[in-house]
Amino acid sequence: MSKIIRFKKDDTVLVVIDVQEKLMPAMYNRETVEAQTVKICKGMDIFGVPKIVTTQYCKGLGPTIESVKEALGEHQEFDKFTFSAYKNEEFKAALEATGRKKVVIVGVETHVCVEQTALDLVEAGYDVALAADCVSSRTLDSIQTAFRCLEAAGVVITAGESVLFDMLESAKTPEFKAISATVK
Repeated sequence: MSKIIRFKKDDTVLVVIDVQEKLMPAMYNRETVEAQTVKICKGMDIFGVPKIVTTQYCKGLGPTIESVKEALGEHQEFDKFTFSAYKNEEFKAALEATGRKKVVIVGVETHVCVEQTALDLVEAGYDVALAADCVSSRTLDSIQTAFRCLEAAGVVITAGESVLFDMLESAKTPEFKAISATVK
């Protein structure tokens, strides 16, 4: 049986990996991935969930794309050279400082930085979910292979909207109208 993770706004962290200007144009299904990533970032901001963002060698690959940066609201951002964000000491310290053990990951590339980060987080005892509609690689085969690897390691593969509505629990919550408007 697969692992089940339920999300609450007070126990979750959003990690956005390397959604950068020079990487995104080469990503499979880029427009949809960007749009879905913007939605989950806005939703997490509505809930007040901490957001940690990485860039891979920003000087060479550029900053986080503007649409995502705008959607994030308040967040922490770290440039890295390691493929796994968890091997970056600043990132690791920022994540640990949240005191939260549930991590939702979005970003690129699924089979490299996303996968290595997720695997390291699982090994470190975090509950990890991957918003499948908010990740990409240059090829569909690379994405699908990463999904199989991550699921075998205990990472939950879900959708960004699924995470947001899990946090809502009910249409009577104060955030419902804002989340509903965000995902439309």
